[in-house]
Amino acid sequence: MTDLDTRPLEAAYLPAAAALCRREIAYLPFSEAILQDRILDDPDFDPDLNPTVWQGERLVAMACGAPPSEELQTAGGVKLFAVASDVRRQGIASRMFDQIENRLASLGAGESVAIIAGNNRFMQGLDLRYTEALCFLEAHGYERAGDGMDMDVDLRNTPLDTADKEKELERDHGLRVRRLTMDDYQQAWDYVAREFEYPSALASDPVGRRWAYLATSGLKLDPPTLWMAEKDGEFCGFAVTDVAAPERLGPMGVSPEVRKLGVGTVLLKRALADLRARGVETGVIYGAGPYAFYARTVNATVNAVFWRLRKPLP
Repeated sequence: MTDLDTRPLEAAYLPAAAALCRREIAYLPFSEAILQDRILDDPDFDPDLNPTVWQGERLVAMACGAPPSEELQTAGGVKLFAVASDVRRQGIASRMFDQIENRLASLGAGESVAIIAGNNRFMQGLDLRYTEALCFLEAHGYERAGDGMDMDVDLRNTPLDTADKEKELERDHGLRVRRLTMDDYQQAWDYVAREFEYPSALASDPVGRRWAYLATSGLKLDPPTLWMAEKDGEFCGFAVTDVAAPERLGPMGVSPEVRKLGVGTVLLKRALADLRARGVETGVIYGAGPYAFYARTVNATVNAVFWRLRKPLP
């Protein structure tokens, strides 16, 4: 196709971009507000990594990339792409990926990851239900480097009351759980960044500053969506919603010294109760780690499996 025009994504294109994503990408909600938050409001947004392709006045394709960030411990790569079904297999996606990968290489990135790039992500990797996208990525040189999952919780029928457990934690262990405010911003950032630099003994990559960014982003919402456990004025666990993705829970974590006391259960249920109070019927645990804990505690079930894909750059 020769009558195509490539332009960097800008706010004026969001209505067309949201419509394209709703038509071509299943399983995820798309609105102008979501695209604004996930793409343009990413603190590392780079116009050269976010091409849109137009046929006259019709938006036919878009791809969203993000640079690597040492500060927030995120990899560079592609976090979303969509091509109108009637113009696929004509090299449009390949040209967008070439532009993004060349830009990443010029910034010094040694690899491009899909679909788990940037700070404000859409997914924790490529949902395997997107078969055509998986085939494209593998043909374009991306290889599997890990996996993950999301889990669903039926908020209509899952018991979420924590009053008795909270009384027990305060009585027996001096622990309490509360919703934080912006007054707690710096203490919350410092705690999450320090405590969860490596979220588990098996983790090979640090995530503390990225989790701190996500956790404190919950303080900017109304009401704030960050719940924290504390003892003797020190934080010892957290859970947050609506920051990794809208109407999703995560990340969350509990300090080793208070694990197995039920702190995680209270934090989880408090956060899910927030979603239910807003009318959400199915809560999504984003990038669920200890899946047995979520299954046991709130009857969570796997709803999507992701592959994390990577491609070395020259």
